Amino acid sequence: MTSKFFQLLRFSIDESQPAPEGITAADWPILFRMAKEQNLQGVIFHGINRLPKECLPEKEMTMRWFALSRQIAKLNTKVNVNAAKVSETFRRKGLRTCLLKGQGNALLYPDPHMRTPGDIDIWAEGGYKKVMKTVGYMAPGCKRCYHHTDFPDYGGTTVELHYRPQFMNNLISNARLQDYFSKNAGKQFANIVQLPDGAGSIAVPTAAFNRIYQMAHISNHFFHEGIGLKQLLDYYYVLRQGFTASEQEADTRTLKRCGLYKMATAVMYVMQKVFCLDDKYLIVKADERLGRFLLNEIMLSGNFGFYDKRIDKYRGSQLKKNIQRLVRDARFMLIFPGESLWEPVFRLYHFFWRMAARY
Repeated sequence: MTSKFFQLLRFSIDESQPAPEGITAADWPILFRMAKEQNLQGVIFHGINRLPKECLPEKEMTMRWFALSRQIAKLNTKVNVNAAKVSETFRRKGLRTCLLKGQGNALLYPDPHMRTPGDIDIWAEGGYKKVMKTVGYMAPGCKRCYHHTDFPDYGGTTVELHYRPQFMNNLISNARLQDYFSKNAGKQFANIVQLPDGAGSIAVPTAAFNRIYQMAHISNHFFHEGIGLKQLLDYYYVLRQGFTASEQEADTRTLKRCGLYKMATAVMYVMQKVFCLDDKYLIVKADERLGRFLLNEIMLSGNFGFYDKRIDKYRGSQLKKNIQRLVRDARFMLIFPGESLWEPVFRLYHFFWRMAARY
């Protein structure tokens, strides 16, 4: 069934791919469940719209999927408006911002309304102290961590305010990653785009920045709770924007310097295996062993690990969550030792960081 799902997904994102074969009426409920687990319902329905009549699911299933796709489209419209307004709110406070992932990624899709939207992740310029000194009074009591603070919902959409785009567990790699972010920040806050349907304008990362930042995002979520095909599909569209030979060389150096190279080789395997991405768009050479491991984790855990039955017994208290992370670190240690071994160290560092954090 996984093979049929991948065929349907490829057909949904690439018109040059053949229509999937051998899908029966009994397969569609399973494919629907798999699309839900990977948060790709709107993407898959985009492909269903192109299927020959004889290949379509039964009417009831089609209508159910259609209704869901309309909900996703409406939610995209709402989040676009809210994202533009949040950006304007911070601009009036003297902070330039950049929208991370989310609605910026949606602009790369064939239809920007087919991607299931999530939170508004917005990066504000200036670092932790400046950002929280400027707008910290707007979020009293909100939970803060090393790279972002929760923020009051805006128009019914959850907001995360970032003072750092992402981080690594390895403190050496993390310092290098933060240096990369700092040196390239200016271009991101100046890269203004128009959101669909006249929702407004907002800054989004450049393609070059996204090739590094979104790899760090994939890596971070992989080690902490799980990552799904939705985030890998986002990266597929980032890579499809293309790059020069010199940019590829620079990316490779940065990925190695920031401890992201091994993860990148695994991601490239998924790009080939699942999405049939042309070799010219691969920033590094794919590693089949690491890639198979990553893909297996993706299919077992689903979107951000929400469907990972292996961790059900660890859900609930913070203590259980900490134990689950240690178990996860142990499982990944032989495959990705760097981030796994550093994770307990980073947690200790994070504890003291929160103790020292002000504003």
